[in-house]
Amino acid sequence: MDKLPKMEVHGRFWIERGPRAFLGRGRVDLLEKVNASNSIAEAARQLGMSYKTAWDMINAMNNLADQPLVVRVKGGRQGGGTVLTDYGQQVIANYRAMEQEYETMLAALERRYPHFGQLQALDRRLQLYTSARNQLAATIYELHSHGQRIIANLDLGNETLLQAQLTRASVETLDLYPGRQVIALIKAPMMSLSTSPVADMQSLRGTVCHIETDDEDHAEITLALPSKHHLVIALDHATECPPLEAEAFAIIDPRQVIVAVTD
Repeated sequence: MDKLPKMEVHGRFWIERGPRAFLGRGRVDLLEKVNASNSIAEAARQLGMSYKTAWDMINAMNNLADQPLVVRVKGGRQGGGTVLTDYGQQVIANYRAMEQEYETMLAALERRYPHFGQLQALDRRLQLYTSARNQLAATIYELHSHGQRIIANLDLGNETLLQAQLTRASVETLDLYPGRQVIALIKAPMMSLSTSPVADMQSLRGTVCHIETDDEDHAEITLALPSKHHLVIALDHATECPPLEAEAFAIIDPRQVIVAVTD
């Protein structure tokens, strides 16, 4: 009997706006080809799709974006063509950065669950850990022992630290040490939001950059941190939302921070 290939963890990463797909790997590949060739027709040819399919995809992205991603230009030194706007360039860069963090998280899960024989149990555990909206790349700055509990200070960059409370057994099993790169996972409903730091509680400062509400008066706030990470915080009441561009603080219980490793 032939040996079966190794099982691997894979996933699809895309960004939606409301119920509609905005960005995915295929669409970003198309934008990058347009950027390199200044031509939708050439980009479509390189990707093996029809011109109409490529144009429909670009039109859909432009309609969903806050600003146009792709525009046509006439004449000029290069003879005109189709080009990406500065905003389009930034959208691509942000997508690729988030995609890399997503791939790192998947690799961490594969390392953490090497026994693929019990598929039903694996599926349940994968759903549990991938449900976290916030997946932050970090480096362990220092570890402090408090009996069987360990406080890990995670460096997110730009002088932004996130604390996670771990068990001593977890630290030993994951082989955690200062300088090691990890992924911090935090579920959006497990945080609260404040307009000022809360005494004796972990308070991460950021700027409100996006707000979404629903008919049930719920809200999701996106907080841009100085580290360039973004935190999504789920609130039960939209009336608790600070305005866009306001300074706010994510209140995070260190016990709600899950730490994952990639090797």
